[in-house]
Amino acid sequence: MPRAGASEEGYRMGVFPYFSPTRLEEIYAPVAAELSSATGQPVRFRTASTFARFFENLRDGDYDIALIQPLYYVPAADEFGYLPLARVREPFRSVVVTLDSSPLRQLEELRGGVIASPPTHVPAVHLARQALRERGLVPDRDLSFREFNTADSCLQQVLIGAADACVTGPLGARSFELRHSVKLRTLLETISLPSLVFVVHPRVPETDRAALLKALVGLNTTEHGRQILERINTAAFVPALDHDYDEVRRFVTTLEEPWLPSTP
Repeated sequence: MPRAGASEEGYRMGVFPYFSPTRLEEIYAPVAAELSSATGQPVRFRTASTFARFFENLRDGDYDIALIQPLYYVPAADEFGYLPLARVREPFRSVVVTLDSSPLRQLEELRGGVIASPPTHVPAVHLARQALRERGLVPDRDLSFREFNTADSCLQQVLIGAADACVTGPLGARSFELRHSVKLRTLLETISLPSLVFVVHPRVPETDRAALLKALVGLNTTEHGRQILERINTAAFVPALDHDYDEVRRFVTTLEEPWLPSTP
């Protein structure tokens, strides 16, 4: 019999769709297996086809455990009741990258060009647009933004020459380099925010929450765990505290563009 808090099929672990579902499953199915072992419950990987659908699922409480980007933490904790579990140790920042073989060497050379980006409401895009404005390049006036579904598809536009540069996070850029055996050049690096975070729904019993946290942080200490972390492109998970994300709460109050996806 499943414990209180688990459905008949165990726990659902949602991962926000910053890569394709197939790619995310390759990365996070091993994490789900570790969490299953820790709790004695099946933990099943889930994602969604779009950021908006994932956010809708998060809002509706469809995930027992979820890995979310930092801006999602604000409504997840303050409105939907999710609790912080563990976060990626490295801070989150945005980069504007191009191919190392590109003739573009300086940020100013992007003036009049095209930047591919993930959906405009993701933190990488907000950080980049803010940083570009501060450097005298006003988005949608001095350069064009073209939106794509994921960081992977955004970077593909640079690879095939359909865009001059791409907005993404350093983890996404590094993963793309390894996957496609290419080298990217960073034209802009933004300020940082607290990074990706695992949250847990309050229906998950406290004993299982403790086991989930121990398992995630425990990945730092074993060879198998470090291999999993390498695929995620982080050196470690650390315990997450709600006040870690106060900086994000302040940041979203400065944004001029919508910072959450539209949902029904």
